[in-house]
Amino acid sequence: MTQKISNQFQNLPHSQMTDMELGALLGGSLNSRYSKIKRLVEQGKLLHIRRGLYCLTKEFGYTKKPHPFELAQFIYGPSYISLESALSYHQLIPEAVYTITSACSKRSKEFQTPIGVFSFSHLPSDSLYTEVDLVNSSEVQFFIAKPWKAICDYVFCYKKDWTNMEPLFESLRIDEEDLPELLYNEREILNDYYKNTRIKRFLKGVKIKL
Repeated sequence: MTQKISNQFQNLPHSQMTDMELGALLGGSLNSRYSKIKRLVEQGKLLHIRRGLYCLTKEFGYTKKPHPFELAQFIYGPSYISLESALSYHQLIPEAVYTITSACSKRSKEFQTPIGVFSFSHLPSDSLYTEVDLVNSSEVQFFIAKPWKAICDYVFCYKKDWTNMEPLFESLRIDEEDLPELLYNEREILNDYYKNTRIKRFLKGVKIKL
């Protein structure tokens, strides 16, 4: 591989790359690109994440590690970080979370990768990014559920028959002082998004701020 191409890889803004992006950088025929990619994987310069998705490694001189939250959206999308991973990110649950959990518009799926386990739970596809924030910095970019969206995703995806806030403190071990208040408008937006009896029962039992 030429030094020019090697430099192109090292200067990329993120470590994850699709096979199409790799092909554009490597050039040559389809078979030639496939052979080059296979050789880079064998040399440890590329990490195979899933079909059509790779990560650059330090063996390639690429020192920036892939951020699992950013990588999740390349593995399976459209999706955003939610459930336990989002609750941990917002410092609401005390336990360490080892599986990267996301909500997605496709069917639920789990991926075992060299980076870790990525779990995706199905949600209604209309307005999927309702109550979801974009974290965007020079280092990383990913979508993540706001605290109450992550909680409602948890109730919806795990089919919890919760009718008040007590399970948040007893089951999820959320400290009540850490839990942001649920605004009236926020509750109405969430009710409208899920259109789900289980969610409506739960939100009805949550104290709101007018």
